[in-house]
Amino acid sequence: MEQPTPEQLRFVLESAILAPSADNHHRVRFTVSGDSIGVRLVDRRLPLEGGYKRVLLLLSLGALVENLTIAASRFAIATEALLLPDPAHPDVVLKIRLRPQAAEVDPLWSMIPLRHTNRALIFRGPAMSNEQRAELAVAVGTRPGNELIWLDETESRRQVLRLMRCAETERFRNPLLHEELFSAIRFDVGWQKSCTEGLPPGSLGVEAALRIFFAALRHWSLARLANIFGAHHLLGVRSCFLPCRLAPHLGLLATRRTDDQSVINAGRSFQRLWLVVTAHGRVLQPMPASALYAFPAASEEGIPAALQRHLVEGWKKVLGDSFPLMLFRLGSATQSPVVSGRRPLTDYLEGAWGV
Repeated sequence: MEQPTPEQLRFVLESAILAPSADNHHRVRFTVSGDSIGVRLVDRRLPLEGGYKRVLLLLSLGALVENLTIAASRFAIATEALLLPDPAHPDVVLKIRLRPQAAEVDPLWSMIPLRHTNRALIFRGPAMSNEQRAELAVAVGTRPGNELIWLDETESRRQVLRLMRCAETERFRNPLLHEELFSAIRFDVGWQKSCTEGLPPGSLGVEAALRIFFAALRHWSLARLANIFGAHHLLGVRSCFLPCRLAPHLGLLATRRTDDQSVINAGRSFQRLWLVVTAHGRVLQPMPASALYAFPAASEEGIPAALQRHLVEGWKKVLGDSFPLMLFRLGSATQSPVVSGRRPLTDYLEGAWGV
């Protein structure tokens, strides 16, 4: 069987690393051997089972696999992804087999480099057509067990916005979550430049008048002082409640199961949805905190137990027996000229390979 060429493999892997990650850090390395690609975790193993960090990583890996699969289809190459293929090597999280001349071209490959997170305060309309909604439902339905829910009715949005505001407020009040949030922001590059790893401040949608205040809050001593006067509540409203309240559409990806394979599949579905949104000429911002902080072991990762229970109870009223995985707002907005970049592909490769 004909092997993929080095040029084709380069394109496929460069497309894979354009997948989103929570802090614009892909902590993976690729090993290419014949017709297979191994994906190894730099951190050696998956985070705590049942914790939000594990779910967030698996969602990111799912997006990576979906990008890789779509990009490979450009050359009629099909893929088969196996999760945790070797128990003796838990750092090797994925093995992806390539099968040339076995796939139809997926037109979404051209959307991969155009997809970016948009954090503008206001998303505008027009509202989606029924046809566009149907296309997004099909995108999510390509993987089993996932459900796309629109929270555009007043009461359903009100219920979910309360949960979202609680979770986002905690990110500015809790020292562990504060460190997690601000450590990902590359204040060293300034507000006008992009960067290849981490989040450039200019991509965050912070208004010019608030930038000095926001940058100062990266110091926990100042943030703690500001919180005495309610800064965490104001930031929770500005970062989450207000943008989602004003957005034309608020969506939720939910699932019936939360085992590793199901979460990987959800990551694939969400990435495909995002690419279709991009093809529609619209923008999207993920808002996962209120969903992820409800996972069972989240309290062992710094989420207050009372907040975790509150989120579990709140989501049960909204979803019943399903589990929330990813909230997002969707609409139209101008893309910021400052976006998150990626390191060169060679930084993600292990072993000798002629690319």
